Amino acid sequence: MALPARSADDGVPSPSAAVRGKPGEAGPAWPHQLSHEPLLRVSDVLALVQPEFPTLTPSKLRFLDSHGLVSPVRTSSGYRQYSPADVERVRFVLRQQRDHFRPLAVIADRLAALDAGTMHEVVTPRAADDATPAYLDRAQVAEAAGAEPQLVDACVEAGLLGEETTAGFESERVEAVVAARAYVEAGGDVRTLRALTRAADREGELARSIAAPRRARGDADGADAAATAMAEAAVAFFASCVRRAARG
Repeated sequence: MALPARSADDGVPSPSAAVRGKPGEAGPAWPHQLSHEPLLRVSDVLALVQPEFPTLTPSKLRFLDSHGLVSPVRTSSGYRQYSPADVERVRFVLRQQRDHFRPLAVIADRLAALDAGTMHEVVTPRAADDATPAYLDRAQVAEAAGAEPQLVDACVEAGLLGEETTAGFESERVEAVVAARAYVEAGGDVRTLRALTRAADREGELARSIAAPRRARGDADGADAAATAMAEAAVAFFASCVRRAARG
């Protein structure tokens, strides 16, 4: 994995632990073949992961830490520092959510199996400069999502991808097409996703309103964390309701 250049005035002391596991466990956590030396700051992690996951934020990283999915080292000053192995765990969690819509509890179980060696996942090296354009046209969205162009057109007509500018769509909208593709392949219809989109928009507005008081006080990190926690809770509750209804 190519690491971003670091300046001499980063101002974050490096902890001494070179190889570490999860708290209370012997040996390093998955992925075992990558370095577990905590050399990366939050900004470094964002630079490495955001090309694939543009919506990743510092608050999302804190959320993953608080749920024990990724456990960076804390310096004596309280800063989080990540290893290359931690970065791959972040990618794994985000892929599980984006591509398979798995809840956090299931992702935690899968990580535990990877840690124990009872499940295996191929780790592919990535370069830090494999940047994704900020905007994509319809053909590029279809290619990135592995979907037919007709599906992208249907999503646009149904109003599922937001505003199409002269530059195209924001690259983060690829995630919506991936989800729409899975829904259609499972037997659903793009038109029925309109109601789900409206419900999601309402939950997003609620999450922003909950975070607004903190943002007004200048606590941007706290506001992001509050909005992320509310959004994740809404997703988990909705998923639980759908599964229960599907069981009949």
